[in-house]
Amino acid sequence: MRSLLKSFFNLFFHNFGYKLLAIFLSIIVWAIIQGEQVQEVNREVIVNIRVPEGYAIRGDVTRVKAATVRGSQAWLLEVPKRLVADITVDPKVGEHRIHVGKQHIKDFSEKSDITITVHDASMDIYVDKLIERAVPIRETIQGLPLEGFSVERVTIEPKTVLVKGVRKDILELKTVNTEAIDVVGIQENKIQDVRLITPSGLGMGALAVDTVRVNVQVGNSRLNKRFSNIPVEITGAQRRTRISPQFVSILIQGVPNVLNNLKREDFKAFIEVRGLGPGRFEEEIKVKIPPDTVLIETFPEKSIVTVLGD
Repeated sequence: MRSLLKSFFNLFFHNFGYKLLAIFLSIIVWAIIQGEQVQEVNREVIVNIRVPEGYAIRGDVTRVKAATVRGSQAWLLEVPKRLVADITVDPKVGEHRIHVGKQHIKDFSEKSDITITVHDASMDIYVDKLIERAVPIRETIQGLPLEGFSVERVTIEPKTVLVKGVRKDILELKTVNTEAIDVVGIQENKIQDVRLITPSGLGMGALAVDTVRVNVQVGNSRLNKRFSNIPVEITGAQRRTRISPQFVSILIQGVPNVLNNLKREDFKAFIEVRGLGPGRFEEEIKVKIPPDTVLIETFPEKSIVTVLGD
């Protein structure tokens, strides 16, 4: 047993220094081999598109591309999670095609030991002069108020927003829309701050303000109702006078509880003929309607007036 232990002892500790040196050298060689092995990693490339002062591009000036970086493991340790590429576009109005490559990537353009492949590297960029213009804001209403109520009016503050971007797009822009304003089931006025939607093709920062204050005013639902065969009276006649037609139809708007209680006798239609001499005339039919109603239509609007001689 003692001889067996002695044999193991001699096996491990005989020339122990040389054995340690051999292990150390093996580790170094392994590290060198691993460091020289070619590997690949995936990275994001932040592409900054630069244009001269006074010009702009359609869309965002910052784009994101995917890339594959290939090189030795030692070099790949220096590659950050995100790479940055800077590209300058010529100040010429129109379409430009640019290609993002290793030569544009900051701090890596001259490193020959690393290969960078940018995927979907080509981009079509539209360049135009940069302008700014005030554009009206339009609300986007979603849903309906509670039954018996309706949206009577919507006010926006401010009413317009300054928008900047490429000249062609800004001149064609008619309105800037708000995000959807939910009015489902409401029965009273609603005031809220609502974000604006950046129009398609405009980049970040195109709008001078991001939000506006919207006031949705709600009232009782209004209906239209027509009242027919309202007699047309003649006022101010100094001679015998005939009119044709002698009856008129009136279309008004109001809330249901008001409209349901109205009768023909609540309306008055008349023609003022004061000062007219003998002859044939076309005169406007004037009407008086009950309170809390709105006149929508009078049919016909005019009548033929015949003033007879003495």
